[in-house]
Amino acid sequence: MHIMTKVTLGLGAVLFVISGIAFAIGGAELDSAMDRDRAGEVYWTGNTPATFSGEFNWDSNYYVFIEEGRSVSVEVLDGDEYNRFIPCEEDNSCDYFYEPGYTYVGDIYVEQGGTWEVKFSGDVVGDSDIMILEDKIPVGGFLGAFGGCCGICGALLVLIIGGVLALTLKDQPKVQTSIQFDNDLVVVNENPEDSKYDQDDSA
Repeated sequence: MHIMTKVTLGLGAVLFVISGIAFAIGGAELDSAMDRDRAGEVYWTGNTPATFSGEFNWDSNYYVFIEEGRSVSVEVLDGDEYNRFIPCEEDNSCDYFYEPGYTYVGDIYVEQGGTWEVKFSGDVVGDSDIMILEDKIPVGGFLGAFGGCCGICGALLVLIIGGVLALTLKDQPKVQTSIQFDNDLVVVNENPEDSKYDQDDSA
């Protein structure tokens, strides 16, 4: 088999195996993130009115819940349009999440990770339970699954090219030409890949 064909098929096989592993790991991480009983892990709990200062990451969602039957105003202090509290009425997500004894009121969105201060103002009753759930976005899972999928497609393309080369680049047969010089026989190998000259000194 031609050396180029071997290299192409070997490269395609290795790329296919590596991409398959990456796709499986990424898919497992995504499946684990989706297969759970609640919207995220408990990040913070408290009672209104309150001001909470904490580390918020750009690759996480922070869902805010208030005690059922109560209301709350939420504000990210020193925030802006890119780092703020988004009420569920704004994106019509009020019915997306359910926690027993709580009502979902919106999520805290931060584009710039860091320490942010969040102010909770309670209703006239006050002393309402608040809960923040952190939902970590499986960035690694997305990248692994996407990269693995692209790698598998690339590996299949390389394997197809290798298969075409295997069919078209067959080993050329060796052609020898014998030339007689008096009593010396000179054998000329005309194979382009193996151009050697053998001399037979037989009388």
